Amino acid sequence: MQEVFRLLVINPGSTSTKIAVFDNEKPVFEETIRHSTEELAPYATVADQFEFRKNMILDTLNAKGINITKLSAVIGRGGLLKPIQSGIYEVNDAMLKDLREAKRGQHASNLGGILAYEIASPLHIPAYIVDPVVVDELDDIARITGMPELERISIFHALNQKAVARRAAKDLGKAYEELNLIVAHLGGGISVGAHKKGRVVEV
Repeated sequence: MQEVFRLLVINPGSTSTKIAVFDNEKPVFEETIRHSTEELAPYATVADQFEFRKNMILDTLNAKGINITKLSAVIGRGGLLKPIQSGIYEVNDAMLKDLREAKRGQHASNLGGILAYEIASPLHIPAYIVDPVVVDELDDIARITGMPELERISIFHALNQKAVARRAAKDLGKAYEELNLIVAHLGGGISVGAHKKGRVVEV
């Protein structure tokens, strides 16, 4: 019998916090917690919203009868970190410092790793982020701007693009690393990526 891992997934946005619980890949529960402008107004920075959002998450889980002591891990949306390769990263002190200081910009996604860690830590389970917006797999030629002093940087909807690319690969009966794909994210923001054998070489 397959071992069941219960995962809490947290996606903080500018005016909402989306949460979901999965048993392996099977969704058990999902909810979008809305935050009004008035609720967020007292907080000077995104990081200051941490305690408010954490309590909202825990209250919602409790109200829905989700026992957090049964969780195996907590996964948060990745924020504006230093450029990194695509993948799954365990949240550590260096990452938390980066997210809290927000030197690369204030964004709600910075709360993902912080919330995941602070909920997971008392439960003695791991916290992770996956494919943050700063995933950088660009080919060298894609960094050229026409000005030697400036290089293009990689910021895009990596989590969604990678997930959609892997789903397309599964539908095609191929490994993601075998395919060349163009993937477009069309949401509140738009990004288009050239996926070359498992790497996003141009965005």
